[in-house]
Amino acid sequence: MKKYILLSILISSILVAFTGCVQNESSSVPTLTVAYLPTDHHASLFVACDYPDIFKDKYGIYLKKVNDKEDYELYEGDKKIANIKLIRVNKGGASIMNLMSQGKVDVALLGYPPVIFYIDKGTQAKVIMNLHTEGSAVVVRKDIPANNWDEFVKWIKEQYKEGKQVKIGHPLPTSIQYVMIEDALKAEGITYTENPSNKSAMVLLISCNGQGTMPQMLSQKQLDAVIAWEPMPEIIKYDGVGKVVAYSEDLPSATGGTWANHPCCCLTASETALKNKKDIVIAFAKLLKDATDEINKNKQLAVNASVRWLGTKKVVEEASIPHIKYDYRLQPVIPKVIKFVEAMKLQGLINGKLKNASEEGIENDIFDLKTYNEIVNG
Repeated sequence: MKKYILLSILISSILVAFTGCVQNESSSVPTLTVAYLPTDHHASLFVACDYPDIFKDKYGIYLKKVNDKEDYELYEGDKKIANIKLIRVNKGGASIMNLMSQGKVDVALLGYPPVIFYIDKGTQAKVIMNLHTEGSAVVVRKDIPANNWDEFVKWIKEQYKEGKQVKIGHPLPTSIQYVMIEDALKAEGITYTENPSNKSAMVLLISCNGQGTMPQMLSQKQLDAVIAWEPMPEIIKYDGVGKVVAYSEDLPSATGGTWANHPCCCLTASETALKNKKDIVIAFAKLLKDATDEINKNKQLAVNASVRWLGTKKVVEEASIPHIKYDYRLQPVIPKVIKFVEAMKLQGLINGKLKNASEEGIENDIFDLKTYNEIVNG
């Protein structure tokens, strides 16, 4: 009997010790909290999650699913190097940057303007990689007699002469779409306001607190038009509610020219994460870079993954993805990001550290090129 008791104690001790080892190993692996938006602009993340074998076999950095669309493990070779916690933020990039400023998000996929706005206000964060360019559109109600941007501008001015104010929806203040529609209206000499009691402006800009209500607001004629990120423009077209009059790259700019090849979303990291989890941040960014390369070889990966992650129809994604140029390179977009800063200054959105900074100062405040070079060349 004593032998059995001693054997049971020995086995229990081994199990406790083993469990302790597992717990210690798990606790030694850091967690990277990653925020993203419900858009196919972020297809590199969806593809990395849905096609792990491509990245395991070809690149060596890959994800293992724990809880679908929420929890993943990041591996380098056979070694687990991090837990990845995904947070979907529906409203927009400003909400993500608010979470980052509170220390609740390490890395984020989002548009440049909210990053610029929060960095200007003092949030400690840096852009470490580009994600894509272009990918938004101005959509008008199907009953409005305008089929392109020039006709829409003409229609706005005609409505003003008749004493009618045109209502245009956007996702959120400081979103890239908000900045671009204000800039385009300014370029056309169209006055606008965000104050519903101001009836003297030609256009009333309305925040939709995200994009989910846009189709309904258009169909119920609460809005005449919206500017939205993909795939919402294609969803509105597919549902027969509206029609695209301009893709974002064709919009005029008050700072000159058009917004052709404009940057849109980027990968941003908190400076705390860059200090305390830098190797993990770089590994995760490399995975998104590799996913971008794979998407550019086979756009169907982005279509399939976006359908699954967003719940959109395949025909919608097949129409949407071609309007997005997936590109992780920073060098081509830096001058155009500075153009965003200038546009935001004209709109009164920049009043902090970037307001009087030189172009070199703006670049240094927004980008971490050292980390970027480690991602693409390391």
